Amino acid sequence: MRIAMLSVHACPMAKLGGRDSGGMNLYIRELARDLARRGIEVDVYTRQRESDHPTIQEIVPGARVIHISAGPVSYISKMDVYDRLEEFTAGVDAYVKAEGLRYDVIHAHYWLSAEVARVLAPRWGVPRIQMFHTLGLVKREVMDEDVDGESDVRIAIERRAIHDSAAVVAASAIEAGELEQLYGADAAKVRIIPCGVDPEVFHPIRQADARRELGRDECEQMVLFVGRIEQIKGIDVLLKAFGLLFQRYPEQRGELCLLVVGGALDAEDGEAETEKIVELRRLVHEHRLEDTVDFVGSQEQQRLALFYNAADLCAVPSLTESFGLVALEAMACGTPVVGTRVGGLQTLVENDVSGLLVPAGDDAALAEGIARMLIDPSLRLRLAAGARERAKAYSWHRVGEAVAALYAELIQPVEV
Repeated sequence: MRIAMLSVHACPMAKLGGRDSGGMNLYIRELARDLARRGIEVDVYTRQRESDHPTIQEIVPGARVIHISAGPVSYISKMDVYDRLEEFTAGVDAYVKAEGLRYDVIHAHYWLSAEVARVLAPRWGVPRIQMFHTLGLVKREVMDEDVDGESDVRIAIERRAIHDSAAVVAASAIEAGELEQLYGADAAKVRIIPCGVDPEVFHPIRQADARRELGRDECEQMVLFVGRIEQIKGIDVLLKAFGLLFQRYPEQRGELCLLVVGGALDAEDGEAETEKIVELRRLVHEHRLEDTVDFVGSQEQQRLALFYNAADLCAVPSLTESFGLVALEAMACGTPVVGTRVGGLQTLVENDVSGLLVPAGDDAALAEGIARMLIDPSLRLRLAAGARERAKAYSWHRVGEAVAALYAELIQPVEV
C-alpha cells in the first residue's frame, strides 16, 4: 500500500512552535512514521518553505517528505499559499508522473490540501480522506474577525471536501459533532480517531531533575504554556489571568513564574518576532509581569518534555481545540492541566480527575483554576496521577492502527 499525504502549508519536518507550525505538523510526522513501520509507504507532499530542506527528506525508511516548489522559499500567509495551489498541484502531479508513482489513497490535511486532493483524486483514480485539524466555522465563532477572520473561500472548500471525500477523520467526538451540525457531514463518513503521544519522549521524571537540566530554580512554582503565539491559543487571556491572580494572591508574586514555549524567537531561524509577541510583551508590561513571564521560544521534543516535567501545571487556555496535543503531552509527563472547556479538550481532560476545565476566554476563571491547583498540593498530586493514567489510553500506535484500517477499508474491492 502506498499513500500520498498532502500537507501544503505544514511541513512535518518543520521546527514546532513557529508560525503555522504546531500540532498538525507533529501529527503528520508521527502518523507517517507509524504507518511506515506497518509496511505502508507514505509520501508527504508539502510546499518548499525552508532553503535548507532538500527536495526529499526521510522521516523513517518507508516514509518521506517531498517538497514542491510553489512561490517563494519562505513563510507566506495561508491565503498567499491558497493563491499558489494550482502551481503546487501541478508540481505534485508532475513529480508523480516523472517518478512513475502510483498511490492507493490520498490523505489530505487542512483545507488548503483539500483543494489539491479535489483535483488529484479523480485524476489518479483513488479515494481521498480528509482531516481538517481545525474548522473554519468553529474558528469564526471565537476569533476576532478584524484580526484573524476565516474567509468564505475556506468555508466553501471545507464544505465541498466533506461532501466529496470518501471519509473524514475527526480527532474527537466533539469535532465529529461539529462536522455534522455545522457542515451537514454524513455521519457514516466521519471516523473518530484521537491523536496520540510518544511515551518514550513524554513520560514522568523527577521535577527537580528536569529543573536542574533547564537551569530553573527548584523552589519556584512554575506554570507552562506551550503553543503557537496566536489569538486562538488564548495566551493573552493567560497573561490577563496572571495579572488577576497577583491582585488576589499578592504573596504569589516573586514565587511564581510563567514559561511560554513557542514563537519564532530565535534570530537564526529566519523569522522575526510576530506582531502577536510584541502585543504580548505590552500586556506583560501592563500587568507588571516582567519578572514573571519568560518567553523561551520553540523547543525540540526531548527538551520540551523537560519543560513539562519541570512545571507544576500546564495551562491550555485555547479558544478552540479540535483535540489538544499539548494537554496530552503534559498529562503523559504527569503534569496536570488547567484547560478550557472547548472542543477535544473537554473529552481529553476529565474535570477534577486529570485536570481542571474553565470557560474559554474567561481570565478570572482561569486565574482561579491556576491558583486553586497551586495552593492545594494534595489536589495537584491527585490530578497529576489522574493525568498520567488518562494519557495511557493514547498512543501513535493506536492512531496508525486505526488509520491503516481505514485505508484498507477504502481500497478493498467492491463485491459484485
